[in-house]
Amino acid sequence: MQKYERGDTMRIIAEFRDEDGVLVDPTTPTVVIKMPDGVEFFSGIMDKTATGMYKSDVQTEFTSDIGYWTVTVWGLYGTKRITEVEKIQIVEVI
Repeated sequence: MQKYERGDTMRIIAEFRDEDGVLVDPTTPTVVIKMPDGVEFFSGIMDKTATGMYKSDVQTEFTSDIGYWTVTVWGLYGTKRITEVEKIQIVEVI
């Protein structure tokens, strides 16, 4: 699990693979980030860095909620939806 301080830029990196483990480019590679209370903080299309590799940089605020945030990355490949869910933690600036 990644940890960020309030005000940090979260770097979300995703690999999209088919059922054989081959890197593939999905349509609409999307990232959705939700705060600990379940409210959506950010949603957007990810930037392609290489075949099957995508990233998104999301700036947090100095007043962002502390706790465990949920990052969901998904994309469509053919008729299948590839989804990955991860938790990140926002901590107090020390």
